[in-house]
Amino acid sequence: MTSKSLLLIPMLSLVTLLSACAGPMPKADPSEAWIGLQEESPSAMLAENLDGKRLNDGRYFEVTPGAHTLDMTLFVEQGGDENQEDCSARVKYDGFKAGEHYKMVESSLGTEYRAELMDSHGKQVAPTQDFDCSAG
Repeated sequence: MTSKSLLLIPMLSLVTLLSACAGPMPKADPSEAWIGLQEESPSAMLAENLDGKRLNDGRYFEVTPGAHTLDMTLFVEQGGDENQEDCSARVKYDGFKAGEHYKMVESSLGTEYRAELMDSHGKQVAPTQDFDCSAG
């Protein structure tokens, strides 16, 4: 591969990431649970898989009531550096309720990243497993 070809890979990733944010958020289905994502700046978190199946829109999860496994990716910019870290995590929760709005909240302390699944009352219902990070 030429160096020009290698530069296209990050550019295409950026275009894909930005295009996912371009459209309006769909209306929540009251028969399902809605899970939004909240990350700390300058990070970006995307929904990746629901119960092992790839999602079409990385901005949220929408699930039927009951037990589910959610996989997400956190893109972390390194301060003043052009490199980024790609971190992945998983959360399992057995009690999703129809019509409930949940939020996956990411936080960091230095280079340690974590996220918690919160219900609509701000109560933590499930932590993620540790984020697994690698250079992006």
